[in-house]
Amino acid sequence: MTSVRRLTGGITSAMHGVSVVDAKGHPHRCVLRRWVHDPAHDGPERVLGEARILESLERTDIPSPRLVAIDTNGDECDDSALLMSYLDGHVELTPRNPEDWLHQIASMLVRIHDTEIDAPVAESWLDRTRLTVPEWSARPDLWRAAFSVIETSPPVSTPRFIHHDYQQFNLLWRRGQLTSVVDWVWGSSGSPGIDVAHIRLNFSVLYSSELAEKFLDLYESISGTTVERWWDVEGLLKYLPGWGGFLQQQAGRRFSVDFGGMHERVEATLLSALRRD
Repeated sequence: MTSVRRLTGGITSAMHGVSVVDAKGHPHRCVLRRWVHDPAHDGPERVLGEARILESLERTDIPSPRLVAIDTNGDECDDSALLMSYLDGHVELTPRNPEDWLHQIASMLVRIHDTEIDAPVAESWLDRTRLTVPEWSARPDLWRAAFSVIETSPPVSTPRFIHHDYQQFNLLWRRGQLTSVVDWVWGSSGSPGIDVAHIRLNFSVLYSSELAEKFLDLYESISGTTVERWWDVEGLLKYLPGWGGFLQQQAGRRFSVDFGGMHERVEATLLSALRRD
């Protein structure tokens, strides 16, 4: 290893850009992910899971990192770690052409969902034991209605390959073009609505409910499918008990997060989701 630099983001793991030299003396730029924040028993599972997904993606047309090596038990890196190829590009949070930016994001997600990859069943990130009407809300009935929706069983549908953390921080751009999708730790098999709802929540917390609505319309138009309301509501409820300072850590100096209007934006998107048939 000839150089190391910390990468912006890295909420669940430590991410570093590294330069390495192989056995033949050839230099390579890579990204090292180390599971320093997770319990010891989770790190190996995350490394092996992402490694399997990255190997499977190599046989597809989805632009993603290439697996280089793994250190499952942290024998070399002190923590469970995965080394992958470095991809040129940057996270685009303030696009010059928002309409085209949004269309490319939706189109890429449809491509992912049309990809056939054997992946583990998606697990819900919603902690139902902590779902209570937020004290800050002036619309408690809105949240009660959302809780009622997910008390029913999720709709039955054919599972598809999903990213399970598809959002603007995991997309790389060059010259206005979406070139790569990264962070495949949670790659799973499940309803496409899981991905759609997750990025709608991300658009709501960072931008606007209107952008979240436009994305839903675009995705359904491009894919020719309808996102079930159940998954949309379930995904938006992940906002509770609250999203915090990690958003600014992800954004770094690239974007100033408007925390003041966040509650209102999420509630507007949730109201729209509940009004859907």
